[in-house]
Amino acid sequence: MEVKYAMSSPPVSVLPDASLEAAARHMADAGVGALPVVHGEEVIGVVTNRDLVVRPMAHGLSPQLKVETVMSVDPVTVDANTPVTVALHAMQSIKIRHLPVVDHKRLVGMVSFDDLFSYLSVQLGALADVVDVSRKEPGSFPPR
Repeated sequence: MEVKYAMSSPPVSVLPDASLEAAARHMADAGVGALPVVHGEEVIGVVTNRDLVVRPMAHGLSPQLKVETVMSVDPVTVDANTPVTVALHAMQSIKIRHLPVVDHKRLVGMVSFDDLFSYLSVQLGALADVVDVSRKEPGSFPPR
């Protein structure tokens, strides 16, 4: 079970020189809670809905400021082939809810805690169905 099966792709991203207002609009239009900030195809930061609301409001910042002023720099990223459990552990250990997914530093997707949880729920449901069938119909699966 790898991140590539749970991630959103193609990714929605923002440039570091975009205004906070434009980034918030982009985020709302895409229905996402975080945007990877890119230079070319390389992820240089992440901006969350919290970055766009709490910091600017608390400090009276202009919505015309650039994303680079509030983004988290040098974000943790995962490879598309990273196991879902490893990505979840990374999110929990550093207390984040979104991870950019990269392939050789090139942004290929974005995955959220909710994406991973939903994916695991579906997979566990499918596994439960297999176990249920094997209990009801012993011998229905050939031995290995």
